[in-house]
Amino acid sequence: MPEAREVSASPRTTQNAALGDGVTAPLTVAYVLKMFPRFSETFIANEILALERRGVRTVIFSMKRPNEALQQSQVARIRGQQFVIPALDLKHSVLHTGLHLLAFIRAPLRYLRTLVFVAQRRSRAAWQKFLVAPFIVQRARQAGVEHLHAHFASGPARQAKLAGMLSGLPFSFTAHAKDLYWNGHRHGKNNKLKKRLRLAAHVVTISEYNRHFIEHLPFKVPRRRIVTVYNGLPLRDWPWLRTDGRPASRHSGPAPLLLAVGRLVEKKGFAVLIDACSRLRAAGIDFHCLIAGEGPERARLEQRIRERDLDQVVSLPGSIPQDRLRKEFYPRATLLLQPSIVGADGDQDGIPTVILEALACGLPVVATPVSGIGEAVIDRVTGLLVPPKDAAGLAHAAMRVMRDDALAAEIARAGRRLAERRFDLDQNVKILAHLYAAAARGIPRWSLAKLRTRAGLDLPPTTWDLAAPVRSNAGRRERVLIAETH
Repeated sequence: MPEAREVSASPRTTQNAALGDGVTAPLTVAYVLKMFPRFSETFIANEILALERRGVRTVIFSMKRPNEALQQSQVARIRGQQFVIPALDLKHSVLHTGLHLLAFIRAPLRYLRTLVFVAQRRSRAAWQKFLVAPFIVQRARQAGVEHLHAHFASGPARQAKLAGMLSGLPFSFTAHAKDLYWNGHRHGKNNKLKKRLRLAAHVVTISEYNRHFIEHLPFKVPRRRIVTVYNGLPLRDWPWLRTDGRPASRHSGPAPLLLAVGRLVEKKGFAVLIDACSRLRAAGIDFHCLIAGEGPERARLEQRIRERDLDQVVSLPGSIPQDRLRKEFYPRATLLLQPSIVGADGDQDGIPTVILEALACGLPVVATPVSGIGEAVIDRVTGLLVPPKDAAGLAHAAMRVMRDDALAAEIARAGRRLAERRFDLDQNVKILAHLYAAAARGIPRWSLAKLRTRAGLDLPPTTWDLAAPVRSNAGRRERVLIAETH
C-alpha cells in the first residue's frame, strides 16, 4: 500500500498533471461509490479508465460489498486500489474505534466540528456514514489522495462530504437521475442537497436538464458551482459500423431485430414497449424484439408478454455484457428502442448509456423526451422522439425507421457526429481532471466557456449543424394502419 506523500509542483506542472500529460506529479483522486463494480454502471468504470489514461491515479471506495456475479470487462483494466468499506458490526468494531481515535488525534477541531455537524442532522444515515468515514480518511491518506469524488448526489455524496470534512480534502459529486428525482429525497423540502452543494468544491451534472433542475430548487446555488459533463464513451472502442443506419450483418435471420437494453424497472418503460410490439404484430410487421436486462419487473413483464401472446416475438434473455452488445447485437439490430417514463415514485432516466452506444455505432434510436434524453436523441435529427407511455406512437416511429432507408441513414450520420462532439469520453474527462486539480491544488479554474472550449465539448443551446432536419412523409400510411388495427 503506498504511503501518503506531499506533492509540490509548479503551476504549469500541476495543470499538466490534471490534463494527464505524463508528468512526474500525477493527481490522485478517490472515488466514493455505493457499490463497485456494478454491472449497470458502465459509465463509472469507463470514466475511471479514461482518467487513468490521462495519468490521473485513482482509488476506489465501495460502500457495499459487490454482489453481482456478472461483471463488465473494463473493470479488470482499472489499475487503482479498490477498498470495500467494512460494515458496522462487531467484527469490525475495534477497527472503526481505532480509526476514530486516530482521526481525533490528528485533527481534533475538524473531528469535533464534523461530529457536531452530524449530530445536528438528526439522521441515522448520517451517523452510519460518519462512523465509517475515518476508514476512508485513513486509506486515502495512505494512498496520497488529494480529492474525493462521489457518483450520485445521495448516499455516496454524503459519504464523500463527511470524509472530506474529517480529512480536510475537497470533495465533489456527480448527480445522475434517481438521486435527484426520486420523491423520497424530497429535494426542495429539506436541506440535504443544499448542504452538499454548498460544501462541495464543484458539482457535476450529466445533462443540462439536471443542471436546470438543481438551479431551480428553492435555494441559491453558488455561482459556477455546477458544471455539466456528459457521460461518454471511449469512441476509440466504438467504430461507426453502420454508415447507412442499416444492420451491418443479417446472418441471424430475416426478421428485423428491435433491441432494448436496461434494468427491468418501471422507469425504463418496457411495459409500454411490449404493448407497442403487440400493435406492430397486429399491423402485420415482421420483427423480433429483444429486451436485455435484469431487475424486479421481470415477472410482470413476462406476464405481459404471455397475456399478449408475444412469446414468439419478444424475449427477455437477461443481462448482456457491453462487449457482447457491441460485437453481436448492435451490428445486426435494426433499431434501439428506449421508451423511458417517469415512474410513480418520480424516478426517471438520466441519459442511458445504451443510447450513446447506439449513436456511436450508427444504430437508429427511438426514445422518449424524459429528463436529458432529448440532449442525445434530437427529434428527426439523431433519432425519433415519442411521448412517454404512447405505445401507438412508439410502434409508429419504429415502423418509420424500419421502412425508410433515407431516414435511417440521416439519423445514423447525425448520431455519430453528435457522439463525437458531445459524448467523446476522452474529451469530456479533460473537464473532470481540470476540476479535480483546481480543487486539490489550487490552480486557477477555467470559466465555463473555457471549460467547453478546451475540452471541445458541445452543450446546448446551439445551432444544430449535425444534419438537416429529416423530413420524410414515410410513416403516415403506417400510422393509419396501426390506428385501424386497434
